[in-house]
Amino acid sequence: MADYSPTSLFTLVPAEGSHKMSLQQILAELFNLPQETEVFTEEVPEYNATLVYCWEREHNQALSPMASLKPTVLKHLKSLSKIKEHNKLILDFDISRKKTTLLLAEGEKLILANSYHTVDFGSAIYYMLELLRKSQLNPQQTTVNLYGKTTDEELKRLGEYVKEIKICL
Repeated sequence: MADYSPTSLFTLVPAEGSHKMSLQQILAELFNLPQETEVFTEEVPEYNATLVYCWEREHNQALSPMASLKPTVLKHLKSLSKIKEHNKLILDFDISRKKTTLLLAEGEKLILANSYHTVDFGSAIYYMLELLRKSQLNPQQTTVNLYGKTTDEELKRLGEYVKEIKICL
């Protein structure tokens, strides 16, 4: 069983034709990373994609790669594919890292998996609503699968926009 740790340094590429060197270059260019940054990949057959990622440096040290340590977004991608609703949305709010990861699928089609800098829960709601607007999905027909700690007031505010909130662990 894998252990999961967050990173916002990731992207998804189509599974066919992905080559390790080009994937490293893609990630380095996306996030302005040094060329020597160690890049990892995980297949995501649920969406016929390859997850390309590296670990963020905290306090000038990177996480030590271990075979059992996987990025949290991989767990979310697998969970997203199992959600029964047509509009599938995962919102992972992490106030301590000031990051929000959003994943959205319509039916079996993955629309987005991305991470945003958010200073508060209001910012996370903003990014979620903007994603739904650009995807032309009605928030009132969307259930949010919420990861992270929020207050009752924040949950109430989120609930004003969406059909339902499911608290996930």
